[in-house]
Amino acid sequence: MSLSRRESIAALMAAAAMVGAPRSGRAEEKEIVLGAPNALTGGFGEGGQRGVWGFLIAADRINQQGGIKALGGAKLRVVVADTTTDNPTQAASVTRRMLDQDGAAILYGATASAMTLSAQVEAEKSRVPIITSSYVDALVERGMKYTFKLTAPGSKIWNFAMDGLYDMIKAERGSPPKSCGIFMGSDAVSMSVAKTLPVEAQKIGLPVVAQVNFQGNLTDPSVVITPILQKKPEIIFLSSFLTDAILILKTMRGLGIKTPVAAAGGISADSAGKALGPAADRVFMPWSWNWDLKVPGESELVEAYKKAHPDAPFPPNNEQLGLGYAGGLIAAQALEKAASRDGTKLRDVIASTEFAGLPLPARNVVFDQTGLNKNAALILAEWSDGNAHTVWPKELQAIKPVL
Repeated sequence: MSLSRRESIAALMAAAAMVGAPRSGRAEEKEIVLGAPNALTGGFGEGGQRGVWGFLIAADRINQQGGIKALGGAKLRVVVADTTTDNPTQAASVTRRMLDQDGAAILYGATASAMTLSAQVEAEKSRVPIITSSYVDALVERGMKYTFKLTAPGSKIWNFAMDGLYDMIKAERGSPPKSCGIFMGSDAVSMSVAKTLPVEAQKIGLPVVAQVNFQGNLTDPSVVITPILQKKPEIIFLSSFLTDAILILKTMRGLGIKTPVAAAGGISADSAGKALGPAADRVFMPWSWNWDLKVPGESELVEAYKKAHPDAPFPPNNEQLGLGYAGGLIAAQALEKAASRDGTKLRDVIASTEFAGLPLPARNVVFDQTGLNKNAALILAEWSDGNAHTVWPKELQAIKPVL
């Protein structure tokens, strides 16, 4: 059974209210407030909800283990608010409220990059650290001192997808793919990728036999399907609005085209896998986390997710769950080491500490002087039989890829 959008948000807010709820006789100042301004509605709503779920699971785990011991066992209380996917003014407003009214010591958000760009300004003004799973490079290029980015640079994601798919096919088949097609929609990310991906293809010696930039909100997918039928690329790179990706992929598979496809964005969610059905098979996504990673602590997180959200999709086919969980553990480790709620002290600790024992591909997180995670690593997940499985790199492979 899947939760509706309204039910998901209601459950999320209820869970947030319970984490760190005051117990009888406990002074309120013993609480430490963590703010989670996130995109809970709109195109990135599912990712935002999953990220907050992971963050809440981490906070609950810390509370069950005795809270922040360096601060007298203070419990964590998570405050959640919806930034939306497309309203930067609201993102700034709810973040400001968390800082001024709730007294948040650390923030986690906001999934949608445009919303995080807005939220980070408020965090900077208040000198409160914000940990984010958003991808856009600008987050660590604007000179902000209180922003810490868990994920790899957005500009490198598609290059990784191309290099990873190329290397994986070579390893599995004994020879690399001999051609590719690049099909990019009209959104800002896709237009940027349309410029950089051909350069990477030339660098690794992968001929581009078809390249099409198309307007979003397609009614006729032939602008993409026709060159695929004519040029027969051995691998395909597709970036677009989710509705366009679903139309293109269903048409391809309906015509019997089983070519491996690398895609990202909205295609990387439980709802997309469900909407695509069998058409999702052989679709590969560059992710920062997956539910079947072979790393310590992974099974505990997945079990806690299932217990906390028994009616939600299982397994959790969304990278944001693990990123949110890692963000919560980092926040707790920083509070322990700083032994303080002071934003500047927390910022200095986050900037200078190696955070270990995280269920991420690289296990440890270290931020450079810009706030970028120097250890940020990506994996390739493949939709197969209705779920996303980790298939690359080989040392983290959960199942062999279906090609």
